[in-house]
Amino acid sequence: MKTKTIVLAGQPGSGSSTLFDVMSDISTPSTGVTFDYRITEMDLNGETVRIVDIPGIYSLNPNDPSEKLAVDYLLNNEIDLIINVVNTTMLARSLELTVELLEFGIPMVVAMNMHDEAVQHGLKIDTDKLNQLIDVPVQFTSARYGKGVRRLADKCYLSLMSTGFKPKLFKYTHHLEKHISGIENILESKPNIINGSKRFIAIKSIENPQLLPDDIVKVTGHLAKQIEEELHSEHKMDSYETVSYERHHISMKLSEDITQVVKRKERPMSEKLDTLLLHPIAGYFFLLLFFGSYFFAIFLVGNFLTSVVDTPIIKLGESFSHLSTTQPFLWYTLNGAYMGLSGVLGIVLPYFLPLVFLTSIFEDTGYITRIAFLLDGIMHKIGLHGKSIAPFVLGFGCSVPALYATRMIENKRDRMITGVLVPFVPCTARIAVIFALTAAFAGPLWAVVVFFFVILVISISSKIMSKLLTKPTGLIMDIPNLKLPSLTISLKRTWYKIKEFTREAILFLIGGSIVLGWIEYFDVGKYINIIFSPILTYFLGLPEQLGSTLVFGFLRKELIIVMANQAMGVPTLAQLPMSLDQIMIFIIFVTLYFPCLATLVVLWKEFGKKTAIAASTFSVLVATISAFLFKIGFMIF
Repeated sequence: MKTKTIVLAGQPGSGSSTLFDVMSDISTPSTGVTFDYRITEMDLNGETVRIVDIPGIYSLNPNDPSEKLAVDYLLNNEIDLIINVVNTTMLARSLELTVELLEFGIPMVVAMNMHDEAVQHGLKIDTDKLNQLIDVPVQFTSARYGKGVRRLADKCYLSLMSTGFKPKLFKYTHHLEKHISGIENILESKPNIINGSKRFIAIKSIENPQLLPDDIVKVTGHLAKQIEEELHSEHKMDSYETVSYERHHISMKLSEDITQVVKRKERPMSEKLDTLLLHPIAGYFFLLLFFGSYFFAIFLVGNFLTSVVDTPIIKLGESFSHLSTTQPFLWYTLNGAYMGLSGVLGIVLPYFLPLVFLTSIFEDTGYITRIAFLLDGIMHKIGLHGKSIAPFVLGFGCSVPALYATRMIENKRDRMITGVLVPFVPCTARIAVIFALTAAFAGPLWAVVVFFFVILVISISSKIMSKLLTKPTGLIMDIPNLKLPSLTISLKRTWYKIKEFTREAILFLIGGSIVLGWIEYFDVGKYINIIFSPILTYFLGLPEQLGSTLVFGFLRKELIIVMANQAMGVPTLAQLPMSLDQIMIFIIFVTLYFPCLATLVVLWKEFGKKTAIAASTFSVLVATISAFLFKIGFMIF
């Protein structure tokens, strides 16, 4: 029996990704924002169905790579049911996509999401009336808290089991409707080329024929061209604007028919908070407070967890120390595995755990968009705009989804600059390196210095690149409502990320440490170190033994701190025979140099070979110059 496919489709900020997480029980990773489609399976009343979460779309007329990916999936895949996720706090705008999906002709259920927030804003929405007006199942949900999701699933099941889908379609005004009917009549005579709703194809023939197959365009193109000329002559608007205007009018009317504004006793707390968070002066104070609290919380929790696991890790290492004289090869092998395991448990995970959890919490609140709004003016000064903030912030988690997030940037020039600069943002792996090394040698203030320096590097690099390219374009930015984060969802996401990290990284870390142990046993490391010594030793003044750690760092950045212990022959970071200035120079170089293998692959895929190679070369150059500047600074001061 064929597995049926359900697609979640909604406008950006509708909560479709959160709904996917709830329905799929976090079967795939989610940041709360989707820039690629995600697929999982779930049990729906005893039947296994495929759930697909596509990127947010304002309409079926894509304007950026992320929307194009979503529309391509809808147009070119067999879909049994669409869950149209509607943001009830922005109902009139959200229903525009609903109207278009009704025309699309695929069975649909409407999830009226963020119901709790709509109530707080004094909106009373009549879902029964909406059901009557469109003849499609409608269900209130608050996906963040799991409310209404069970009833939504039941309605999805009933829709999948039923035959025939006949929603109430909305007629446009006569001057446009007559043209739609004319194209439908032509299509009626060509049933062999029709795959889907005749009405949808007829409307798209007028509105955006580029989305249609060539065989349909050949049949309808001549008439569509005449219609375009007539519409422009009568209304002074092109076909795209005319259809969008009609759809907007219908969604506004729908919204008015089903919504009442109820008098509120007082302003919701979210609005009061926004008065402060978006204030042109106070907003920056809260921004600094946010980042300060964020990094110091990670630092403190990481330090505590490290102290908890230190003692048992040291005792484990002592248990096989006698083999170093009796069976040296076995000892180097076991010691390599031990160094890798101790790196995972004692260095990486203590900082990775609070970082992933806090990042998930803050993404859920909607504060990230407010950061983009506040920093939009500053971003313009360096040649970008606030929309680039989202990939940069996601970069603190991982550079790979951050690079995919650049798809939300419509302008090719801005997208390319942002993509080149994203690998400079310290990901969780590099943040673990920064916090672990500063905790062992310098203290949290030096970690702050590193982050401020990275911001400076990104700013200068962006300014230089923007001077060489065209000016940035303007930006219209949506500010979603502030929300209380879901602790349950954040914990699930954190658990998933930890499992994913442990599954994927532990083999690299332990295997890499074993290899480094063999390199040390066979004395091969000195040749690797010789290759890197011109930069590390002579130019930056760092120990030659660290050269081999950079090779493993290309596979996963977490390997660097584990391999540093191994390469220098010490059990803990605090025992590394390096001075404060050497540690800081090393941190700066590691933070900025060559992106990891996964990042390089995605750079290549998203921007092409030339951009990937140029970005990688640029990163090594910037890392070397930056580390050298720190060396000069320590010599002077």
